[in-house]
Amino acid sequence: MRYGIYSDIHGNLEALTSVLKAYEDESIDEYICLGDVVGYGANPNECVELVRQNATVVLAGNHDYAALELTDIRHFNPYAKHAVLWTRDVLSKKNMNYLRKRELSHHFENDNFMVVHATPSQPEAWNYIFSRYEAKYEFRNFTEQICFIGHSHTPMVIRFCDGEIDVIPAQNGTDVIELMPDSRYIINVGSVGQPRDRNPLSAYCVFDATAHTVQIKRIEYDIKTAQQKILAANLPYLLAERLATGD
Repeated sequence: MRYGIYSDIHGNLEALTSVLKAYEDESIDEYICLGDVVGYGANPNECVELVRQNATVVLAGNHDYAALELTDIRHFNPYAKHAVLWTRDVLSKKNMNYLRKRELSHHFENDNFMVVHATPSQPEAWNYIFSRYEAKYEFRNFTEQICFIGHSHTPMVIRFCDGEIDVIPAQNGTDVIELMPDSRYIINVGSVGQPRDRNPLSAYCVFDATAHTVQIKRIEYDIKTAQQKILAANLPYLLAERLATGD
C-alpha cells in the first residue's frame, strides 16, 4: 500500500491543488488528511470540498475545531483569531457539518501505523512535539511502529531505537527514508498551505507500507494568487506575507 498523507492546508486552495496534482504521479492507493483544512487562507469551503473528495480518512485539527467553536481561541494570536472568526462566517453549513464529524485520530492496524493531528497522548489538547523529551513521552502513548502527525507545520522524522531519540532530516524533499524494523517513528508531514520551516514550498508525504519507506516532498504553487485572495478577503497582511518566506 502507498499512502498519500498531508496536513495543514489552512484554506490555501492553490497549494492544495498543486499537491493533489503532484500526487497523481505517485501511484497512491489511499489518501489521508491530518487536519487543519481551514484557517488563515481565503478558500476554506473549496479546500474542505476537495479534501472530502480525495481522502478516505480526514482528521480534525485545532483550526477546524476553532472554526466550529469547539475549542477556545483566547490563546490564539490576533492574526489567527481574526482568520478563525472570518472562517466561521464563510464556511457553509454542509462543510461545518462535515468537519464536525471528523475524528481526532485513526489507527491502521494492517500496516502498523496511526495518524493524529497533534499528539497521540492527548489529541484534543493540541500540544506540540518539538523536543526529544516531548517525543520520548509520546512514544509511550501509541503502540504502532509509526505515528504520523502535523500541527507544527515543520517536516520531521523522529526515530526511537534502544531508548535513544534521533531526528532525521526530511526537509529538502529528495530524501527517501528507509524505516527500520527495530525502530519506531513519529513523522511530521509538514504543511500543505502554510510551511513554517523557512521553505515556502508545500510539503506532502508519501508512505510506502510495502517497501517500508517514507518521503516528504516539496512542490511550488501559485503563492501570489493565494496572497492576493487573502488580502482581497481583508484578512491580516501577515497571513499573506508569510507564505512567501515559509515563516
